[in-house]
Amino acid sequence: MLGSFGRVALVELGHCLVRHAHPHYHMLFKVAGADTNFIVDDKLTPLTDGSAVLVDAWRPHEFVYRPGQPSTQILALYMDSDWLASLGADSGETNPLHFFRSAAGHVSQSSHRILMAIVECMNGTSPSKADTEFLLSQLVLSILFQPSWSDNAPSQAGRLNLVDWRIRKAVKYLQHSHGDFETIADVIAEMGMSRANFFRQFKACTGMSPGLFQNVVRLEQAIRLTIDSQDSLSAAASSLGFSDPAHFSRFFRNHTAVSPRLYRQGASDLLAR
Repeated sequence: MLGSFGRVALVELGHCLVRHAHPHYHMLFKVAGADTNFIVDDKLTPLTDGSAVLVDAWRPHEFVYRPGQPSTQILALYMDSDWLASLGADSGETNPLHFFRSAAGHVSQSSHRILMAIVECMNGTSPSKADTEFLLSQLVLSILFQPSWSDNAPSQAGRLNLVDWRIRKAVKYLQHSHGDFETIADVIAEMGMSRANFFRQFKACTGMSPGLFQNVVRLEQAIRLTIDSQDSLSAAASSLGFSDPAHFSRFFRNHTAVSPRLYRQGASDLLAR
């Protein structure tokens, strides 16, 4: 489901999600199934009925699935920074973008009730998109602005620290190329840097490798093409530089937990209501 907040999806975790990142603030909630863990900044973070996973924009994270492990149904919320800023302003928060102070957020009983109401809306019990968006705002507020929230030290994540003009230029170049992997050598040559120095500076400024950043850009473009375009998925794969549609499908599934076909179908079903 898409909205002014960003996007939200119900997914079944029954396989690994590769190390990746998003330009959005990211919240993960357990809906059903087994307790599990995500890895955020190389630290194990629990996903349970009482604990959500909170991931800052651009912060690398992954899900390691072990064979035989029971699956977990999750609600994955990808939030736009402007929406979060307005949400914080409406609630009286003076510095709403100092998320997230911890990768784990406490899910209270009231928060869990809101979560289940959202799931019911997304499953068709209530077709109102406005109701769902309102409930999402209440869920986010219930997690972020608990009394204990201000007791933690502020996080410095959530924004790229592009102090090096060459890396700023490289980031823009990679964003405009939609993550085309063949452009990395051209970027390095244009920056006039050695490969080793470029990779070192890129990691220092962005917190991720150039390859991981390319995947972020490529995934966001893949999601836009999957949801907004009427072109075939084979055409979408080709436009993103995938020579094999099956490779595109694996890439998409390894980052989102679902195939592009199912992702498109889910978005289409919600828009049709």
